[in-house]
Amino acid sequence: MTNPHQITTLRAAAVMSSTIIGVGILSFPRYMAEAGNTSAPLIALTGVLMSFISYWLLAALCQRFPGETLFIFSRRLLGAPLATFFTVLIMLMFIALTGLTVRQFGDVATTVLYKKTPIEATIILMLLTSLLSSRRGVVKFSYIHFFYLPLIVGSILVTILISLKNVDLLNLQPVLMPPSLHFWRGAREASYLFQSSFVIVLLIPFMEKPGHAVRAGALAIFMSGVIYLLIVIASIGMFGAEETKLLIYPTLEMARSAAFGEGFLERLDALFIIIWVISVFTTIYTTCYISAYLLQKLLRLRDRRMASSALLPVIFIISMLPSNVFESYRWALQLGQAGMILIPGYSLLLWGVHLVRGHGKKVAS
Repeated sequence: MTNPHQITTLRAAAVMSSTIIGVGILSFPRYMAEAGNTSAPLIALTGVLMSFISYWLLAALCQRFPGETLFIFSRRLLGAPLATFFTVLIMLMFIALTGLTVRQFGDVATTVLYKKTPIEATIILMLLTSLLSSRRGVVKFSYIHFFYLPLIVGSILVTILISLKNVDLLNLQPVLMPPSLHFWRGAREASYLFQSSFVIVLLIPFMEKPGHAVRAGALAIFMSGVIYLLIVIASIGMFGAEETKLLIYPTLEMARSAAFGEGFLERLDALFIIIWVISVFTTIYTTCYISAYLLQKLLRLRDRRMASSALLPVIFIISMLPSNVFESYRWALQLGQAGMILIPGYSLLLWGVHLVRGHGKKVAS
């Protein structure tokens, strides 16, 4: 028999990191600038810390049940009816998240890349690719992310580092501003980008060292957080906070403004948008995988093929509901807010029942 525990700590971190770096990377600096002007980098950093606290609540709990996923041991802690209710809510959240993410991808693709292509064609192609890929097992799923991560992170870092030479430090001052309601709202919105780290609940039963789940998440959130933080610094440093607020996709404009050498690399935006498409695929791939897995478990299906096929029309319909790009982003923010209540709240509920009943055990690191 093959050993089911084949996912290393590094590969688990790669899955989460390549999932977190996704569609939001293009507009992220605008939201941070709107929330705090020149203190946008500090807001982004605060959001990263908030997301890690939420992740720790979930991963530390799952470490105490290393041989089971969240959706199995929650039945023992809460009972089947209540656990099934929360599982359905989480599944619906990720189905909606997939639909809105692929819609945002379609909006950018038809604006920047395929201006004469119907948005429906772009969306259906990405969905077919992601849902067909989600039929693979968890171990193969982790290998795909591990393969793409160096390409995604390396290319984005090169673009950012080249852009940093055009940064005017005056655009980043003052760094510290009095915390306000807008500051904390911006930090909360930044943390929404890290909600897909929820995928750790599927990975822990297949990890070589389940006790390293928190360590894997810390590495993934740190790596992704550095990417997002550098993008905010580069965008605001180049354009200033007020101009960044006026740009729909500040990161793409940053890549367009970057150049290396005399006539050597003058259009980094072409390379950047290719890498962005790959990063969006890995994000949608993960949310599709979580959605198909949950549907499979709820309907007690033998595999994910039927679940993946059933999700295709549902996700497509959701992606077509927003009337424009601004509405899709507004819905995504509202969904992120609901997720920040649902996932940490569910984790705290399970922690409370676990501590009272004394189920499970801590896994040695």
